[in-house]
Amino acid sequence: MVSRRRDLSAFFMLMIMGSMLLAPVLVGAHETRVVSISVSGNAHIPSDQIVSSLRTAVGRPFNPDALRDDLRTILASGYFIDQVAPTIRHRSDGVAITFHVIENPVISKIAFKGDSEVPPETLAALMDSAVGQVLNTNTVRQDVAKINAYYDKIGYAGQVPSHVLDINVDQKTGVLSLRILEGLRVRHVLLAPSSDPVLPGSLIARVVSVRPGSIYSEASRAKDQDAVKALYQSRDLQLGDFSSGIVPGSVDPATETADVQYVVSVARVAAVQISGNTKTRDYVIRRVLRLHAGDIVTQSGLRRDYERINNLGFFDHVDLVPKPSPDTTRPQDVVLDWTVKEARTGTATIGAGYSGGLTGQGLTGNLGYSESNVNGTGNTAGVRFERGSRVSSVELNGVVPYLGNTPKSQKYSLSGSIFFDTQTNYYPVYATSGTVSTAVAPIPTTGAYNPTYLPGIPGSGLSNVPINGTGVQLIPYGNPLGGVVATYNARNDGVAATLGRRLSDYVTASVGTNISRISSNASVPAPFYFPSTNGAISTSTSGALALGVSAPSIAAIGEGGYNLRSLTFGLATDTRDDVFNPRRGYRAQISDEFSEPSLGSDFVYSLTTLDALKFYPIGKLDTIGFHGMIGKSTGAIPSNKLYTFSDQQLRGYNDVFYGTDVILLQSELRIPLTSDKHFSLATFAESGATRIRGAGNGVDSAGYVVNYGQYTWHGDAGFGLRFDLPQLGFRSIRLDFARGSRGTHTSFGIGQSF
Repeated sequence: MVSRRRDLSAFFMLMIMGSMLLAPVLVGAHETRVVSISVSGNAHIPSDQIVSSLRTAVGRPFNPDALRDDLRTILASGYFIDQVAPTIRHRSDGVAITFHVIENPVISKIAFKGDSEVPPETLAALMDSAVGQVLNTNTVRQDVAKINAYYDKIGYAGQVPSHVLDINVDQKTGVLSLRILEGLRVRHVLLAPSSDPVLPGSLIARVVSVRPGSIYSEASRAKDQDAVKALYQSRDLQLGDFSSGIVPGSVDPATETADVQYVVSVARVAAVQISGNTKTRDYVIRRVLRLHAGDIVTQSGLRRDYERINNLGFFDHVDLVPKPSPDTTRPQDVVLDWTVKEARTGTATIGAGYSGGLTGQGLTGNLGYSESNVNGTGNTAGVRFERGSRVSSVELNGVVPYLGNTPKSQKYSLSGSIFFDTQTNYYPVYATSGTVSTAVAPIPTTGAYNPTYLPGIPGSGLSNVPINGTGVQLIPYGNPLGGVVATYNARNDGVAATLGRRLSDYVTASVGTNISRISSNASVPAPFYFPSTNGAISTSTSGALALGVSAPSIAAIGEGGYNLRSLTFGLATDTRDDVFNPRRGYRAQISDEFSEPSLGSDFVYSLTTLDALKFYPIGKLDTIGFHGMIGKSTGAIPSNKLYTFSDQQLRGYNDVFYGTDVILLQSELRIPLTSDKHFSLATFAESGATRIRGAGNGVDSAGYVVNYGQYTWHGDAGFGLRFDLPQLGFRSIRLDFARGSRGTHTSFGIGQSF
């Protein structure tokens, strides 16, 4: 094929030759008409096709200017490599013109050289030129434009003026050859001085595909951006800015190479904005955040900041809207806009109730108010009053989660309460000995108890002493005495306070104190009495005997009142993503409470409790959780400090289980039934064990021997429903249906079971 320069040279030569040939006959030719037009030299392009595009036509006056235009038109059609001066013959009726052309060859093959990224089949498909067609320079020119556009589209734009460097055609064989330069080859890969990668450049170089010797393209840049982004995410980072390109001035046309420069910067916080909070003050939210202006953005940091805001419990909705930095010179910076929607944080309660029967509370009324975000400061305060025929209770409590405004003072928290509790309970009683004058055998250690024989003091192994009356106890074993009611009075007045110290975002240490005055007394009408280990009898008693157990681990508390002073030390860690409805994370805490005379206490005991729970997400919404608790004690514990399991821990039982030492194991699967998680289903299984340290044998209501000094296990399983009422400030109202060893029971509660 002939180049553009050659085409123009041939054209101008033809014009000169034609002018010389036509000069003698053009004088006066304005009256001469064209009588015939023919074409010679065209083997494949029809003459009619060539002639139809010319200005010169049969029957028209001969016009030299039109003839010159026709020569240009024939050459511009692209089918001809060259042409010679036309032949003009004079006839009596006009002139006959013959155009002489040299036709381009028929394309026998299209060959590409230098194409490594794009297959030749793809390049050939882009072209209108095809094997079997007469080569047309116009079509080839359009084909070059299409090839260039395609390379620009797939990411090679801006590197070279044209991706088709050379076009050749073999006039004999008809082979059309195109030399391709897809892109410049990389000579060096550089990291721009303006980069802020944080990660070592050598680490980044390992994941990028652009290396010396490779061809640079936009596709490789995009691929490398994804690779670097994944690298940062694997390191708990976020990629803030990534760009690359040919270094200006580094292009070497001779070697077709250039240097490539990357800009890689980690995402950093430009500013933190808070919006949507109409009540909660900004500093209450800001003090729980850990990402501030200038900090490196981490995925875990964003997630934890979200969880910390949500765990405040002040908002129905928390959302993060990242925004570009207003400083356009730092594209890696991002503005963190935390958008919140305020929730109801104050709850007022007023109610009344009545429960009759022997163990009922009678008529009661209650009034209370609690606010978890006092005046938008994040502090908590509450007051509760309850009054009835058998109960009187007043409690004031408050929590200041952050003391002061300095970073050091905000590591501390303070909580406290003042309480005045008085309660009267009525219980049925059970016989421990009868009005017989003959001794009976001690309680057996195994097997079923024969009710023909009346027991002596539970656990003492002693025979009965002849007396005129019936010994009783409050715990349900032995023979129930119809119509006999025991009165149990208890009082607990005092104050409690706890000072916390944050050791980290997840770990907190605490020290607390309890100063209270307690008393309790159980009484039965004569001639019934509470027996004792020394043989004495009384219509009133306290401590373990009042509960029907003889054990040195339960302190005797009389009517006169006793001073209870104790200190508590605790250490806790909490990584739950949501303290109200967790899906992942764990909480573990250990606490130790001790009381002794040096504190001004009338009691000597210690209570050590280990409590841990763990949550695992299942699928997109479901959660499974596990909870375990172990409680151990030493010394003589006042009855109000005993560990207790009610239907809030063992949901398949109506009874309350108590002990000086306990073990509790629970598992629960939580399945949201709505997308907002306000309504969900739970299935659970749990088992708890209690024991009274040092207690002996007793007989239960079924007549079987029970060793209260050993762990007694109670298990249950069931399902439940969970309701959230955010409009009223209630989260996770529980209604559970469970079956235990003594039948079925329905349990109601506020908040998750654990």
